[in-house]
Amino acid sequence: MRLPRAFLLAAALGLALLGAAAAGVVTRASTTKTTITVTEREFKIALSSKTAKQGPVRLVVRNKGKYAHALSINGAGVSKRTPLIRPGKSAVLLVTLRSGRYALWCPVPGHAAQGMKATISLPGAHSTTATTAPTTTPPVTYGTTTELPPLPPGY
Repeated sequence: MRLPRAFLLAAALGLALLGAAAAGVVTRASTTKTTITVTEREFKIALSSKTAKQGPVRLVVRNKGKYAHALSINGAGVSKRTPLIRPGKSAVLLVTLRSGRYALWCPVPGHAAQGMKATISLPGAHSTTATTAPTTTPPVTYGTTTELPPLPPGY
């Protein structure tokens, strides 16, 4: 007995969709991100967790202060920062962390020197390999806009 061609095509398409759905569930489960909330205010940084697991980490940075802030992170192959965050606003920074220690600080000139620094540690971190945050970062002016300068080499 021969099955109609349309039935065979529908069955093959159904199996393909089922396989794709199963692959999507497996992929989603393996890319779970750790989320750490970073709260900035004059002149301190508070972290919802000071430790994380290796892999993708989502830093949700909330400015609860009265002045604009930003967040820089540096360590174990990571060197990123947010743009300036206005008071009451938030930004998200996606990073992939490895074993080690990571320095976080506000790169607005003078803010790190006044205490806006924090550290995140991952398994295998050694206290002697911590990256220190700079105490001051001069602004760079382009035309009428002031932007934060890039991180110096080695950070």
